[in-house]
Amino acid sequence: MATLQQQYNLIKEGKGDKNFFLKQAMNQFPEFITVHNTFDQTVNILKGKSIISEGAGGVTTGRKDWFKIFEAEVKAHNKETEKELVDLETKNFDYKDKKNIDNVYGQSFLIGYLAEMGDPKNAKKTVDELKAIVAKNMAKDANYYAKNGMFGVKGIGLETSTEPKAPKGKYKASGYGDLDKKK
Repeated sequence: MATLQQQYNLIKEGKGDKNFFLKQAMNQFPEFITVHNTFDQTVNILKGKSIISEGAGGVTTGRKDWFKIFEAEVKAHNKETEKELVDLETKNFDYKDKKNIDNVYGQSFLIGYLAEMGDPKNAKKTVDELKAIVAKNMAKDANYYAKNGMFGVKGIGLETSTEPKAPKGKYKASGYGDLDKKK
């Protein structure tokens, strides 16, 4: 059995039957085509719904898979956009250089600057030298001054907690294990 597109192409060539085409269109698409539609009206409706088209050389289009077309367009657009974004973000500024002051957390940098400024061995250093020291320390570890210079004072910092020990003994399933006998 020929599709509606093939039947329409045969009618255009003068070989098809318009009545058979109309009956097939009514059977396949009763929500669009009624008994009262003429051949020209039916063709216009089916063209408007992209069911048939004025394809060249017997090419049949049928129904289009709009999801595949959309996904292909989005994928192509995303590739172009990603390339543009990478070009823009690396164009004027090197954001990966950890020794650059603009690439570190500002509050930590200020706390580090305060800590280095309060250190007696840095008393004769200039502002730029102190900034270079802080940038170097933060390039090694972003939390350097949280660990070694809290509140702008060197030597005060956060303590790292030790891993909790798993309970042992008769009552370990409760999460407490054997309690110490000390009073």
